[in-house]
Amino acid sequence: MNGRTHPVRRWIPCTLLFLALVMLLNSGAAIADGSAGPANTVDPVNRPENVSAVLYDNTNGLPTSEANAIVQTSDGFLWIGSYGGLIRYDGDNFVRMDSTSGMTSIKCLYVDGRDRLWIGTNDNGVAVLEKGELRRWGKQEGMQSLHTRAITGDENGTIYIATTCGIAMIDADGNLRMMEEEALAEANMRDLRMGSDGMIYGLTNFGDLMKIRDGRLVTFLSEEESPVKGVASMF
Repeated sequence: MNGRTHPVRRWIPCTLLFLALVMLLNSGAAIADGSAGPANTVDPVNRPENVSAVLYDNTNGLPTSEANAIVQTSDGFLWIGSYGGLIRYDGDNFVRMDSTSGMTSIKCLYVDGRDRLWIGTNDNGVAVLEKGELRRWGKQEGMQSLHTRAITGDENGTIYIATTCGIAMIDADGNLRMMEEEALAEANMRDLRMGSDGMIYGLTNFGDLMKIRDGRLVTFLSEEESPVKGVASMF
């Protein structure tokens, strides 16, 4: 890292083929947690006069033309997960991070309560980047699948990792274990999200829904049991 600290900006991410960056111009530096400054809602289609949009792809600075995940850390850096690896944007330049660490084919990113960057890959497990140091978890550390689909965390600091073969949990000390409930043992997961109620909500690739709290399965609703069929995503 170059050590520069840039003003924290709000961005609107667009995945696949291009990256849309939207910056609020009328407020100087926006507050990262939304505690001050203008409202978070920005309409990139009907743009007001105080908003400008710039599209980036591999023709004007972005090293690749796809973005599978986009997050921002408190230092203002924007992190982009792509099939080509992890990319950092500082407001001026895009920098592709060293791929020799195995951080390629990235599917998901997550910033936890300690401002650590979690990185989920398509075929190389999960890793966390903290103060420039990278720590990885794979088959040797207990993961049943190296295919990561989503990452989230709960109020206790536990990290939940959705994979194509169940849900892994990493505690505050870095210990990994798989959730052992029968319904989740080999679940092909699609998504995991933290709700405003403190519950973790999950979705499988087959449309099964679930609720998790404190590392335990609270509710599991199979696609056959669900009154809503064909669920493909959660917001």
